[in-house]
Amino acid sequence: MPPVTPPAQFTVVLDAGHGGSDPGNLGTGRYKKTEKDISLDVTKLVGKYIEENYPEIKLIYTRKGDTFPTLHNRVEIANGANADLFISIHCNSAENKAAFGTESFVMGLHKTEESLKTAMRENASIFMEKDYEKTYNGFDPKDPDTYIILSMRENTYLDHSISLAKKVQDQFRTRAGRKDRGVKQAGHYVTSFTNMPAILVELGFLSNTEEEDYLHSEDGQTYMASAIYRALKEFMEKTNSKKDSKDNSVTIETPKKQEPKNENPILKNEPVKEPVKVTDSPIIWKEVDKGIKYQVQILSSPKPLDKKSSDFKGLEKVESYILSGVHKYLVGSTKSFKEAKKMQDYLRSMGFKDAFVVAFENGII
Repeated sequence: MPPVTPPAQFTVVLDAGHGGSDPGNLGTGRYKKTEKDISLDVTKLVGKYIEENYPEIKLIYTRKGDTFPTLHNRVEIANGANADLFISIHCNSAENKAAFGTESFVMGLHKTEESLKTAMRENASIFMEKDYEKTYNGFDPKDPDTYIILSMRENTYLDHSISLAKKVQDQFRTRAGRKDRGVKQAGHYVTSFTNMPAILVELGFLSNTEEEDYLHSEDGQTYMASAIYRALKEFMEKTNSKKDSKDNSVTIETPKKQEPKNENPILKNEPVKEPVKVTDSPIIWKEVDKGIKYQVQILSSPKPLDKKSSDFKGLEKVESYILSGVHKYLVGSTKSFKEAKKMQDYLRSMGFKDAFVVAFENGII
């Protein structure tokens, strides 16, 4: 069976965890190599399989040697490349030396204490960076409240992240014969701030002697890398995503839904208001009845906010909708991803530091 043809200009970022002055977890101490070395070896193998089978894919590594890109750098690399997928590869560790198996993480609020500990451990790389307090603006990997704040971030691509993570876990179980510990949500920095489907993979526990031996072996690394590659291949086969040649935006195909004319599905069928004439900012309002519509999310809140609240910094036209019990606030409306990115940059300059572009197709996010 010939390889599936990936979407035009498809970009994948491969992120080998830790590196340089940050060794990651040390395992049992029986080997000189640590987590940073295993994660890099497997990452490069995944890249090799992609390059051999899909030379048309643009492949980006956050590191290809023993260097230490910061967590912030890794996110900047992926977002700056407008990547379609982000895969971060790590090895696990636990106080319980009997713990073993593979697991994959997507962004979201940790559901268990174990997930919280994993996120705290992987995010602790921040403390090895200079001026980390300024770079991360109060993000403290040791503070559980940090992860509650993270959980409020909306990720348009969460469903696709979960889909890819499930495929990785299926391959680990069926292809490599490893224990499947499942797909979990946790506040890893690199999956929470990347603007694309993103997963963090834990290949196994270096604190378990048997699993450590496997992950140091050539066969073990080959099987794990092959499993990740096969999951990526299956993801591309079953996910109808493509690049728009005009504005370089990602279009996620969703079931068509007929909407009444002159009604705004985001506002639960309230009549569409006349577009606001904007002369001093790039915020654009256009009536978009069908197809893809891009808006910029500026805030989210567990409780409804008064539209005259100072939180909106004087913005006069703000739309809102509710998702999973959380109120989301949007501005702008355009069919052009480039215009939406300009709006995002402008809004961030206004002080909405977490503003990001969201896409709706016929009213469906």
